[in-house]
Amino acid sequence: MIVKKNGFCYDEFMNTIFKYYLRGIFLLFPIVFIPNVIDGFGFGKNLVLMAMALVALVMWVIKLILDKEKIIKTNKLFWLSLIFVIWSGISFFRLASGIKIQSLMSPLGMGTLLSLFVLFFVLLQVNKKEETEKQFLFLTISGLVVGLTSLVVFMLPANKLPLLIPRENPLVSINSAWSLVGSILAEAILLFLLVFGWLKKLLAKIKEKAEVMTYLTDAVAVAFFGLLFLLDIYRIVKLGWGVLDLNSAWVIAVEAFKRRPLFGVGIGNFTEAFNLFRPASYNLGKYWSSVFSVSSMGILQIWTELGIIGLFLVSYLVAMVLKLRKSANFWQVVLILIAVLFLPLNLISVFLLVWLLSTFLEKKETKLILNVGENNFNVMPYLIAGLTIIGIGFSGFWIGKMFLGDFYMRQSLVAASKNDGAKTYELQIKAIVINPNLASYRKLYSQTNLALTQSLLNNEDISDVDKEKASTLVQQAVREAKAAIELDQKNPEYWYNLAGIYKSLIGLVEGSADWSYQAYQQAIVLDPVNPVLQLDMGGLFYAAGNYEQADRSFEEAVVNKNDYANAWYNWANSAKKLNKLEAAVFRLEQALKLVPADSGDYETASKELEAWKKELDEAVKKQTELAKQQQTEQKEPETLKTAEPVPTMGEEERVNVPAGELNPPAVEPIVTP
Repeated sequence: MIVKKNGFCYDEFMNTIFKYYLRGIFLLFPIVFIPNVIDGFGFGKNLVLMAMALVALVMWVIKLILDKEKIIKTNKLFWLSLIFVIWSGISFFRLASGIKIQSLMSPLGMGTLLSLFVLFFVLLQVNKKEETEKQFLFLTISGLVVGLTSLVVFMLPANKLPLLIPRENPLVSINSAWSLVGSILAEAILLFLLVFGWLKKLLAKIKEKAEVMTYLTDAVAVAFFGLLFLLDIYRIVKLGWGVLDLNSAWVIAVEAFKRRPLFGVGIGNFTEAFNLFRPASYNLGKYWSSVFSVSSMGILQIWTELGIIGLFLVSYLVAMVLKLRKSANFWQVVLILIAVLFLPLNLISVFLLVWLLSTFLEKKETKLILNVGENNFNVMPYLIAGLTIIGIGFSGFWIGKMFLGDFYMRQSLVAASKNDGAKTYELQIKAIVINPNLASYRKLYSQTNLALTQSLLNNEDISDVDKEKASTLVQQAVREAKAAIELDQKNPEYWYNLAGIYKSLIGLVEGSADWSYQAYQQAIVLDPVNPVLQLDMGGLFYAAGNYEQADRSFEEAVVNKNDYANAWYNWANSAKKLNKLEAAVFRLEQALKLVPADSGDYETASKELEAWKKELDEAVKKQTELAKQQQTEQKEPETLKTAEPVPTMGEEERVNVPAGELNPPAVEPIVTP
């Protein structure tokens, strides 16, 4: 292979470009996101990671073709990572089609894992001590930007938040918990690594007894990033630890292990386990109405999603790391590994772990040689390059589809916020055509159809044409709600959506009430401790006049969350309808205790309680008077009686019975003093 032309060395040039590109990843990835999608810091940042990994792989292929030596570098961690990716892929292909695309798009799903594996591989090809130092400097610049923006957000007055940029059709909404990297926790982990890295440099120079001016920069960096790290800890404490509680995370992991010990629920599918297995005690927490896609600990999430095999592979990684205590980056790897395993997973922490692991072990070089033909032409680099390019093209195609679909769906939500129903409808159709396998798109589209139907039916003078449109929209709403369920049958959210659509059609379509009930039942099976589902199903029974069933549903809602004011209130009303006034008053009193005293609900419920108590007092009074009246009307039993004469019998009435058999038993006389 000729790599020089007119004295210019192409392979060295490509190698330099490759290194600078990888350094740029450390500068840009922590601070770049895509605001034009629905979740700019979740799917948006994940999309950036996938795109960066693909470009890095393309550059590596070019470098491989131009390289004289035709070698790749691997180590034990690479092969362990490959096994982990393969096992995750097995769990991925066991998922339903709708969950697969969700796993590819969501942070910490299959798309994230493949991207991180690619980055780990390409970093192995270039990382040496000098290159790692330069990557750390680029990461420091990124941390500086992150820290300064965090400081600005902290200093903004509360009355200025949320800050919408721009105000019309905002792409960014900044609140007190906003961070450029996606979350305050992820930002704190990044800053902690920078503090540790600069402190390590500072201590090394002090140990060498270098002049003060040589390590002044290191000292300033330690102080600056240390203060920003402490600021993040303060913000976390002040704003609250908004993660899944540890008890619920443990119960979910154990129950998932009982049901699917080997494979787990599948990578990127923690939400399914959360809905199925979380305990009722979760409803007593602050975030009881939230659905978590991330566990409270990384190790518990890996166990839940990838089963015992995933847990074993992670344990093996930990054992490998602990054996290499003399490695230069040992403590950095250990600290970030602890953050990954014992804190909620996030893109920044796993990205930093992958980077540190790529510098951790010695690398083994393998020459790519497969000679063919009379000239012994080495086809191996071209074979690998060809297969890699095919994979890159396929991945790029899907990344483009996922981005465009989410872009159009976000635009539709913007149009919906402006009450532009027609544009919302058209944009959602585009999103579904591009990415038809995402259940959440189908759900949104079903709700749009339902909203347009209700808008048409609310017109006083509705024409026959509008009636036909409404009929079509109703059918589409139900069809799309069913399509969402077919793509993700185990998600109660989509059954709940279908139940709500059927419920809204009661009175318009015959049988809607029964269909709604069936959908609610299925949602409750998939999310058994959700009090909202029980409350809504009870409302369906209550509206139909089936107060006995409504009473049982409201009771279940209270059992699942005994501080749920609305459940107590509805349970009180069902008791009232069943003429259980004493129970109704008690339940309404419980509801009143759970409602803020300065709210309109408290005032309304207080008036109802006062009226119900009067009604109960009157009922008790009437019952007491009735009991007294019945007692007065009863005749007193006769107590004065004279002795009755012994009856006599005639000869004809006598019965011949031997008298000896009727004698009482003979007993010894008892002598009394």
